[in-house]
Amino acid sequence: MIEFKNVSKVYKTGTEAVHNASFTIEKGEFAFLVGQSGSGKSTLIKLILKEEEASSGNIIINGKDITFLKPKRVPYLRRSMGVVFQDFRLLPDKTVYENVAFAMYIVKATPKHIRRQVPMVLALVGLSNKAKMYPNQLSGGEQQRVALARALVNNPSMIIADEPTRKLRSRYSMGDYAFIK
Repeated sequence: MIEFKNVSKVYKTGTEAVHNASFTIEKGEFAFLVGQSGSGKSTLIKLILKEEEASSGNIIINGKDITFLKPKRVPYLRRSMGVVFQDFRLLPDKTVYENVAFAMYIVKATPKHIRRQVPMVLALVGLSNKAKMYPNQLSGGEQQRVALARALVNNPSMIIADEPTRKLRSRYSMGDYAFIK
C-alpha cells in the first residue's frame, strides 16, 4: 500500500514540484500517474523511494510511515519494491544476466535461487537469447525490458515505474505507474 497525506515537495530553488498530494493505492490496485512534463510525476516516485524528502506531509508504505525513516533503513524499504527507472540504471560492465542477478545478490539470494530465477524472468520479458549481451549491445526497448526483469526478479510487493513505456512506444507514453500486489 502507498499512502500520501498532504504531501508537498519544494526544492531549494523554490520550485514546488508537489503540492498537498493526498491519495491511497491499495493492495491489488494498478495506478497510473499522468501529466505534462515537469508536473511532478518523477518527484512523487522519488518521494516513494526516499530519493527525495517531503517538505511536509506523511508518506506511508506498506503500513509504515516512512516520512522520517533513517537513511540506513532506506535499503530495507526498497527491498519491497521493484523499480524501473526512467534512465534504466543498467550496469554497463555487466551482462543482461548479471544486471538482473545483481538485484538478487543485493537481497542475499542463494546462488541456486539466482540460477533458477534469472532465466525464468528473462524468458518472461523475451530476453533469454540476450543473457550474455551487454547493455550497449541492446536497443532501447531491450534495455527497458532488462530493467523490467530486474524489477520483477525478487517478486516484490509493488512495482514502481518512471516512464515505463518510454522506449517501448516511441509516440505515446503511459506516464508513471505503480502496481501493488
